[in-house]
This record gives sequence, structure tokens and C-alpha cells, in this order.
Amino acid sequence: MGYKIIIYKDNKFYKEENLKQNWENFIYKWGNIEPGSYFFEIKNEETDAISGVTYSHTAPFAKRFEAVVDEDLPPKSITGFQKGIDIYVEYYPSKKTISFTKMKFYRMNLDIADFGLEKADKVEIAGNFNNWKPDTEPIYHFEGTNYEVILASPEGVYEYKYLIDGKWYPENENKKLIVGENGALFPQGDLGTGKFVYEAIDKNTNLKAIVHNYDSLQYFNKLSDNEYEFKIRTQMNDVERAYISVVLHEEDNYEMIYELERYQDKTNGFDYFERIINFGKEAKKLLYYFILEDNGSRAYFNGKTLSYSKPKRLVVNTTSKDIQLFDVPNWAKEAIWYNIFPDRFYNGNHYNDPIFNEFGPEAFKPNRLHEQNFIEDYKWEKSNNVISQFDRNRWTSDFREQVIWEKLGEREIDYSLKYARMYGGDLQGIKEKIPYMKELGINAVWLNPVFFSYQNHKYGANDFRHISPDFGTIKTSGKTHGVEINKNNKYGNKSYVDVLGNKASTSSELKLLEVNLNGKNRGKNGYGETEDPSTWIWTESDLIMVDLIKEFHKNGIRVIFDGVFNHSSSEHWTFNMVLADGENSKYKDWYKFTDFGQHVPITDEMSDEQAYETLIANRKRTIYNAWGGFDSLPEFNSFNQEYKEYIFNITRKWMYGPDGKESENWMEDDGIDGWRLDVPNCLENQNFWNEWREVVKGSKKDSYITAELWGNAAGDINGGNKFDTVMNYEWLKTVIGFFINQSREGGVRYKLKAQDFFNELREKRTWYPYQALQASQNLNGSHDTDRLYSRIVNDVLGRNLEEGKQLEKGYNGIRPDLASNYHPNTTIDWRNSQIKPKDILKLISVFQMTYIGAPMLFYGDEVGMWGATDPYCRKPMLWKEYLYDDEKNPSHINQNEVYQQKVDSDLFEWYKKLIRIRLENKTLVYGKFREIMADNEKDLIVYERVIEDNSIIVVINNSFNDWENVEFETHYQDERFIDLVTEGRTFRTSSNGKIKLNIKAKEGMILRKVRIDGDYE
Repeated sequence: MGYKIIIYKDNKFYKEENLKQNWENFIYKWGNIEPGSYFFEIKNEETDAISGVTYSHTAPFAKRFEAVVDEDLPPKSITGFQKGIDIYVEYYPSKKTISFTKMKFYRMNLDIADFGLEKADKVEIAGNFNNWKPDTEPIYHFEGTNYEVILASPEGVYEYKYLIDGKWYPENENKKLIVGENGALFPQGDLGTGKFVYEAIDKNTNLKAIVHNYDSLQYFNKLSDNEYEFKIRTQMNDVERAYISVVLHEEDNYEMIYELERYQDKTNGFDYFERIINFGKEAKKLLYYFILEDNGSRAYFNGKTLSYSKPKRLVVNTTSKDIQLFDVPNWAKEAIWYNIFPDRFYNGNHYNDPIFNEFGPEAFKPNRLHEQNFIEDYKWEKSNNVISQFDRNRWTSDFREQVIWEKLGEREIDYSLKYARMYGGDLQGIKEKIPYMKELGINAVWLNPVFFSYQNHKYGANDFRHISPDFGTIKTSGKTHGVEINKNNKYGNKSYVDVLGNKASTSSELKLLEVNLNGKNRGKNGYGETEDPSTWIWTESDLIMVDLIKEFHKNGIRVIFDGVFNHSSSEHWTFNMVLADGENSKYKDWYKFTDFGQHVPITDEMSDEQAYETLIANRKRTIYNAWGGFDSLPEFNSFNQEYKEYIFNITRKWMYGPDGKESENWMEDDGIDGWRLDVPNCLENQNFWNEWREVVKGSKKDSYITAELWGNAAGDINGGNKFDTVMNYEWLKTVIGFFINQSREGGVRYKLKAQDFFNELREKRTWYPYQALQASQNLNGSHDTDRLYSRIVNDVLGRNLEEGKQLEKGYNGIRPDLASNYHPNTTIDWRNSQIKPKDILKLISVFQMTYIGAPMLFYGDEVGMWGATDPYCRKPMLWKEYLYDDEKNPSHINQNEVYQQKVDSDLFEWYKKLIRIRLENKTLVYGKFREIMADNEKDLIVYERVIEDNSIIVVINNSFNDWENVEFETHYQDERFIDLVTEGRTFRTSSNGKIKLNIKAKEGMILRKVRIDGDYE
């Protein structure tokens, strides 16, 4: 049986290729990709059946993209294909799944004339990269005797031969091949032999096992004028100990020697030795070399040569322009993040409640409220599938409850419309809850998108210039909300009051924000704005947002926006103008349109209603690339200069704020503090981010950039010229592996042992510069994942994150404390267990608040909210002042359980305490991380965070058993430690530095060393 892959690029047939059988799966090596949006079909050559490649998740294509092959579904487009990358395609017929993996193929040239041949009918290659199975790999015949071989093999050392017309070449010895840079390229390390691995197995390569490049952020990292991070790479298990010898002046005889800490990169087979050194004063010049020791033998490395006598020191002028400071603000390292999904947080103003949703007014009948007049009458009921009147959903209902439009709308479809609900959360509601956040201990907030959009999530913006009216206000009031606007502000020097005059208290923002499709103001909105920032103004919703930003800052809380610059909504004002003007539009190249064949231009002769009807029809008459296959999310062309300038100016507007400047005191500033970037690796032009970073950092010196990057993002962080750090989903995967997984078998369900946990954390710490680690967002979850509280009782899922439509696939969505192992996703009978899921959540929080990186809560984690992925992770926030309906177990497999929805006050107080502990102990932010003990049998770990004499030791019992007389060694003799969790228990180290204690099942201790005078740090 054979298969073909049919490839479509930018909505047009591109090519068809054979899939080659590779044991049970079928593969295709797709090299040197052209940028674009692609979708795929799989053709069964035996039956001629064609199946679409589709998916239900929203995970961006970072390193690997997984999808399903379904004969009954059309294909969905996949984005994230950058120019020149290679893709390894694997199709698994038995599972009906397919994967696309970004990698770098190895290409080598073959001239058969080297073997004395003039021509060949069949050229194959066999080696240990394909189990010596002769293969065409593929091999391409260029001309004459020349061929190109393309290998999709992991980094390593290989032996191979060619099979040409049935005869092996070369006849005797195998040829050798080195792919990439991996520990397999070098002789195996052997601790205790006194020998050091340096040269590669293949003497023809220049690769070395021992590496230190001072011009690479990975190896030499300037943290400040005084502080530096040094790193050296060696072959794994080859060097027992490593040191660095440093002097600060060429004429200085004062030598400082520091021991380095070992980190293992098991993925690539190397050891890294690393240390952060604070010299206590500005180090304008550093002269250093490394000292390697093994079984008494000593070698030296100065970045260029390995020697067995003291070498000439490597000299680095730290003030050189070549040595850039990778500046990540300290506030981001000290942050306790709170992620707010505005529509679901708190409804503080019912007068701005949405009057329709992402389907637009055309899908609904006008409702009975006066708000229907806030848009033109002719916009209602224009769709072929008018549903009913629109109503927002009731905040306190069971999430299963549907309003009328949902029930009617689902009659003709086979999926839920819960994802399109609106609940009415807004900026006023967020402002009213700032005291709540302060009580919890929050000092940094990430707002999910807030720009004008019809969607509840707002990941498709209609206009980046302005805040969505359903978050601010739909009807203008004439107020400026205490906001002052600098008349010299280049990105908006007027308010809506200045523009509207006496109409400023009676106008509709919804009307004013829409672009004029015809007439003298064609291409401008009701405020007269274009893409030129000199035309921009501040709407009332904008001013309400600025007031919120100022209130956050006044209360010591930083705030960042969600930057969704890969795509817009299909109602974005520039997209609408393309639909109006077609191929002649000045904005056509902002997007990726591929076909205007049926487009009908909007003319000035048309009435407003005719123009609107034509606009709606043109959405279906034009073809364009859209993110994730969603027509409602057209992708931007990130190479277009006008688009780039538009986004750069948007960035400046919201960072500078109405006063047009960065305030000396951030607590008085009226602009945002940074950005979280949505799917940044989907942009085809990745250089966009280098330019954009300069805009951000040039706008505010202590600004912060975090990126939604799901895997190892070293390539995006370690250059120091794109993002500061990441949403740390990899941290979360490791946490799930240790605290939640229960399986003893390998794979994503494998329960990490204590030492496994430490090893994985250690390896992931090698990925990024230290300041990026400190500022990484160590999250419980997000709007894209299930709630961590629910994941605890869905342990069978393992470490996989962002599984779309989880509930439909069999998720256990019950309130977690009632979960039982009658459900196939759950291996523990939590309902009848003395240990409860909340105990696991608390234990995870002990680790979260004491590890390297900034803890982040998704709204409601602190009061015990639960649920599967979207939309169930996005339920309305639980508030004490509300009485909620009971919830009926939404799981497909259930026992008809009905139970209360209410705030877990005990959990709130727990998080409040843990957050206070972190805020009061900067050692937990800046302290060095040191492993003390990993007991696999007891499932118990002990580690220390330490700065100078300030020490905090964390003990975590991850088992279901109590343990007595747990003993471990410290660096402290006869010292007293106090448990900050219980705020009472004390422990004293013995004269040999040991602590002995008893610890309960699923308990965590945070032990702070008491100073001699009885004070704390």
C-alpha cells in the first residue's frame, strides 16, 4: 500500500509527492521550504481515498506540529513555515496521525566518477542512520556523474556506503559522516581516567568537544557591569571538576579562582560547567582561562586551545560594543504574575455589555434593549443564518447552561458554540478588583488581548489603535477619566472629546471605530484616523484603559499587553479596505491574499447599506491565508514595511501612553510595561522581532518581552536580540511529570523520580541565559491549557499540553475533589482519598514559589477553579459575593454528580501566604539553586536557594506516605532554621551540618536560616 502527500501553498495546488515507507510509517523529506501557509491531503494510492490533514488544537508550529488525517474532514492550513527550513514529514496510517518536524537536513554531494563510474541506473545509500537498509534517501541526479544526497538524521557520527547498480562503494572501508554537533561526534567520556576528550572521532573535522565562545551569550553573559555568567562545554562524563581563573587587570597579580557547577545536557550528550560571578565592582576587562580536573590530572582551556600548562589568558574588553548587556528588568524577575482574561474576570459596568459576538450583528436580530441603536440598523440580520437576538451568558450559571442563541445556533452544526459566548467582564471590573489582587500579593498583570474586537478572547483585532468598547464603554460620556494628553504626542495628541465636541457625550464608539467604506472619508473611521499616527486620537475606552494602567501602577502592579501581531480579525479596518478596494487597495500587501477573482469593488455610488452587504459578500469571494485555518484570522505579511511601521507605532503608542514619554517614576507612568507575544514563531519574517525589540527597548528602558514559545526556545532567546524570556510551558511539563503523573512506564505518562526531576530541571536551565530564566513565567496554565487543578485528576493524559477539545475527547471535568477512578483518565480515587487534589496543587505551589523564575497564576487558580481546555478553562471567575448555580458533571463518562461552585477560601489563603513568603525573601528570586538530596524511594527532594549568608532550604515530600527521621546535609553547623509555611516549627543543624525532620505526605517545608541576632534577611 502506498500514499502520496498533496501539498497546497497559499490556497493553491503546489505539488504532490510520494511518501516513502519507513517500517510502519511513511515519510517525506521536504527541503528548503518556501515561506507561506500550507495545507495538506493524504491520498491512499490503493483506494484513491483522499483525507484532510486537520487538527483541533491551537499550538503554534514551533519545532514539531502534530495533526490527524481524517477522510471526513477538509484540511486546515498550517502556518509557521519560514524560508529555507527543512521539514521531516511522518505519516502513521495505523494511528491516522501525521507530524511535521523542523530540522536541518544534511546535504552532501556524490560524484560517481570518484569510483571510476561514468553513469549509473540506480544509486542508493546505506548506513547506520537507516539500519544499513539500501535507500534512495533521497538522492537527486543533477547532471553527468553528479548527485546530491539528503539525510534527515539526528546529530551524530555515522558510517555508510553507496550501493550503485547493486555494487558497494567504496569496496573496503566504510565512509564516515558527521552530522551537526553532538557528544556522539567525540570519544566517550570516562570519569576518573585523567584523560580529556577534545578532538572529534573524525580527524577531518574542526569540531572540538570543549567549547567556550566569549562572543556567544550562551557561554559569556554580561548580567551587569559587576556580574557575569561563564559557561564551558565538555564531553559528557569526561571532567570531574571545572574552575575558572580570573584577573581583572593585565598588570594585576591577584588571581581569583571559582569552581563551576555541572549541568548535563543529555539530549545532546554534553556537560556544561557554569557559574555566575559578582566581582563587587565594575569589571572593564576580564582575563581568564578554565581549569579542568579529572583524577588528579589538570588541563587548561582559554577558549582556543587545550593545554597542560597554564596558557595565555583570554582577554575580554567588557566595554566593547561587541559585548552587549542582555538587559531583562529586575521587576520581571521579582514578579508574581496574574493572567487576566478580561471577559471572564469581573463585570464592573453592565452598560458596556456586548450586544453581539464574533459572528457580527449580521447574524442576530436586534435585541429589545436600547443598545441596538449603537450600530446602524441595516447591519442587523444580514447573514443567511440569522440566529436570534443576542444575550450575554449569565455569570453564575452552570457552564452547561445555554442561552437562546446558542440553542438555536447549534441546530445546524455538530459542535458547541460555547467558545463564542460573551460574559461582560470589563476594565471597570478589573479596576474594582485591584484590592483583591493586592491582598493576594500580585505585582504584575498580563492582560489577554484588549484591542477592539468582536471576539470574547480578542485574539483577532479589528483595530490595534483602540481598546474594545465592550471592555471600556460603548456609549461615550464626555469624560476624560483624569487622563492628560500631551499635545506634542506623536501617537495621539487629542482625545475623543476634542474631535467630537458637543457629541462627545452621546456617541457610539462601535459606530465611530468602523472604517468608512465609501464617500469622502473612505478609508477613515469616525474619528478621521488612518495608519498615520499623526491622525490618531484617544477614545474614551482608551482613556478608561489608561486610567486602569495608572491605577495598577499606583498600587505597585506592572501591566503588560498581549501582542497579537501575526494576524488580525477579518473585520480589521485595513482588511475591510482590501475587501472594499480589491487588488487596488493600498493595504493589499499587508495580508496574504491569493485570489480576487470574484471580488466586487465597493463604489462611492453605493449606499452605506449596499457597501456593507458587498463587504460581507466579499469575505467569501476572496481567498487569503489565515492562521490555523480560521478564516476569521487573516495573517499579516510580516515582510511588508508599511505593516511593520504600523505595528511599531502601535507599540510606541501604548508604551508611551497619552503623556508621550517614559516617566522617571514608573508608578506615575501612564503606559504599559511590556508585552506578551502571541505565536511569535508563526511570523514568516523572524527578523521582524529583532526590529520590534529595538522599538520596545527604545521606548522604555525597563520594558519586558515574553513570548509564547512552547518548546526549547534557545534559538529565539540566546541571541539576546528578540525576546527576554518565555512563558515557561516546559517548566510546567516537568512539574506535571513529577507531581501529577502516576505511570511507571515510559512516555508522556511516566512518573518522574526525584533524581529524574532534578536532572530535567538542570538540563532545561542550560537552555537560556540566567536573567531569562529568572524572568521566565512559571505558569500553572493559561487560556490555552486545562486548569492545573483539573490536570491533577487527569493524570492519564501525562505531560501533553494544549489538547484541543479535551472534554469531547473524554476529559474528566468534574470538580477535582470529587474525581474518582471510575473515569478512565483518573488513576486515583480522590473522592475517598485522605490526600486531596488540592494538596497536590498546594505542593506544586511550594515548588513554584521557591524555584528560579517568576510564578504566574491564571485568574481563579487561587480559588480552586477547574476545567478542561477552551472554553472550560475560561469560565467566569468565582467571587465570594456571588451565589453560583450547582454544576452538573460535564464529563462524557459520569455518575450524574451535581455539586456546588464556590470560592475555595482555604486555597486563597494558602496562595496568599506562599506569595508573601516569596515577596519577603529575595533569596527566592536571586539566590543560587543548589540540589541537596533526591530520594527516589521516598519520592522526596531537598534543595537550597542561597545568597551569601541568606539560605532557604526547601523540602518537598511528593509521596503519599509520611516520613520520619528524614536526614540531609547542609553547609551550616549548629544553625537554626524556621519553617515559613507553618511559621512556627524550627530545626537546628547538628555540628556536622545535618538536619533531621519528620514530614507528612504531600507536604512542603520552606526553611529559612535564622541569623545570629535573631533577625531574618
